[in-house]
Amino acid sequence: MSKQNTINNNIKPPITARQSPAPAPVAPSKFTLRWKLALLLAAISFIVYANTLSNGFVYDDLSAITKNTIVEKGIRAIPEILSTPYRYGYWVVPNDTYRPLSLVLFAIEYQISGKNPAIFHFVTLLLYAACVALLFLFFDSLFSRRRTAVAFIASLLFALHPIHTEVVANIKSCDELLCFLFAFLSLNVFLKYSGSGKIWQLILGAFCFLLALLAKETVISFTVLILLIFLSYKNENRKRSIHISAGSAIAVLLFFFIRNTVFTNYHINQFANIQIIDNALATPGLPFATRIASAFLVLGYYIKLLFVPYPLIMDYSYDHIPLVTISNPLVILSMATWLFLLVFSLRRFINNRKDPFAFSIHWFLITISLYSNTFMLIAATLGERFLFFPSAGFCLLLALLIGKWIIKEDADNLTILKTPKLLAVLLPISFILAALTINRNRDWIDNLTLYSADIEKAPRSVKLNYLLGMEYLNSSKDEKDPIKQKKGLENGINYLTRSLAIYPGYDDAQSELCDAYFRCGRFDSAAVHGKLSLALNPNNPYTLNNMGGIAFNQKDYQGTISLCEKAISIQPGVVDMYTNVAASFLSMGRSDSGIAWLYKAIAVDPDYPTTCRFLVMAYQSAGKPDSVKKYEAEEKRISAGR
Repeated sequence: MSKQNTINNNIKPPITARQSPAPAPVAPSKFTLRWKLALLLAAISFIVYANTLSNGFVYDDLSAITKNTIVEKGIRAIPEILSTPYRYGYWVVPNDTYRPLSLVLFAIEYQISGKNPAIFHFVTLLLYAACVALLFLFFDSLFSRRRTAVAFIASLLFALHPIHTEVVANIKSCDELLCFLFAFLSLNVFLKYSGSGKIWQLILGAFCFLLALLAKETVISFTVLILLIFLSYKNENRKRSIHISAGSAIAVLLFFFIRNTVFTNYHINQFANIQIIDNALATPGLPFATRIASAFLVLGYYIKLLFVPYPLIMDYSYDHIPLVTISNPLVILSMATWLFLLVFSLRRFINNRKDPFAFSIHWFLITISLYSNTFMLIAATLGERFLFFPSAGFCLLLALLIGKWIIKEDADNLTILKTPKLLAVLLPISFILAALTINRNRDWIDNLTLYSADIEKAPRSVKLNYLLGMEYLNSSKDEKDPIKQKKGLENGINYLTRSLAIYPGYDDAQSELCDAYFRCGRFDSAAVHGKLSLALNPNNPYTLNNMGGIAFNQKDYQGTISLCEKAISIQPGVVDMYTNVAASFLSMGRSDSGIAWLYKAIAVDPDYPTTCRFLVMAYQSAGKPDSVKKYEAEEKRISAGR
């Protein structure tokens, strides 16, 4: 043994104080401040729209929920919803869409609550709150959590902006909310994949994007945004960015495959003509320069609504926004504004592909492009719902401007939210937006309130005059007081007449005026408008039925049968048409044929009391007292339940 080794062996370690073992590391809480902020934004979103919980079903809710024969079947209708066009449960149109996701949601809600609007509104509020929370999480992740205050401000402005009242207050617009929800779920998941590279996140992101497309096809513009985000803004791993782009493209191709399969099965023509009544830019023979000038006038109005969301109107169709020429000062101003936004954003993008100001403007330009009526015409001149996605870019731009003015680069993003200077700007804006939103929500309580409020702001809207007239006519049908019933008929005729004074070629208004005059016993006036309606559309089933009623009044029973049978072949689900045919056969003394048609009417609507009344009369004539008693009891039961 060497001397060195002996020395080393004799060396003893120094005596030290006894140490307790190091504590185990504490796992960081998953409920971080960013999640608390997301939850706060969701709560604010819910609260500001909470007064919609007392609202009823309004406007488009009828076609999507209350009168949709497929949705009314509940959960068992889901396979049928997935395999049919969007409006198939209400009517068949040649230029239908494929948006099954919202109808699936409505069917589930219908299964749970029936026609209780409060449940539908509650779910809508939850969806909106989730959308706002996801928007914040996306903005925060996009900026790598270095601009949390900016992400919060942008999402807060989005949550409170009154331009969203149509989407949130109108239950039918859950298609927009579901589209937004799944689109931002896909973006958030894609952002995680771009950092982690986990393949399941790529698949989940593509699946969420497919669900967004199944909610509403207009999210197709997100394919451009995805390229912008992951090939320019978040391009740390180019291979993963390409995977995200490819996954999104596959989702789009799969959606169009499903959609085209459904359309082929139901012979849906995607290229049906756009009606002037919906979009004045579709006027035949309209000069191209006038069309483009008018489109830019509308685009300028969109920007105005984002800055000054008042007045808000549920319908901007013909003839609320006039057709104008290129020399109109507002058109020139609009063109200059849009050109500035394009040039300004492109210059900043060229200088810095990760410039957030350029990104926010590009977001706005890309998402509104589908609704601009410049590249192609859509079935609406203008719609507040069309700003739902673009407004996210607008709110981000405003938040960035506020951040540039108040939030310094070296400041703590989160503590700056409490500074008096920021609060002095943000609180007044928030209170004004919230007040406008809450007030506008009240207009959506029912059809009569909504249409009456908006007709004051858009007196030359053909559709608004028509809708208000129809609301008065429909409410008068259930009115027991003869004076109020007469007043409702008069108001309905008045607004329908106003609608036709603006646009005489409105087929539906001519048809409904025919029906209104028939109910008043003014058969000559009814016949005039019925003939005008059929001249515009020979296959309008409701006009055919009305003209059948006029023929019946003139004792032309064979004419009634012929007209109503044609109406049934076009629109087989209207019980009145069957009872009109039955009444004609009974009046001709053909009891067996009349009774057969009454049983067809029962198959269409078993709770229609007129059918039972006619069956009582038929069986009295046939001398069948047992059947008379049966249908007398049925009529009493149905009438008592109404």
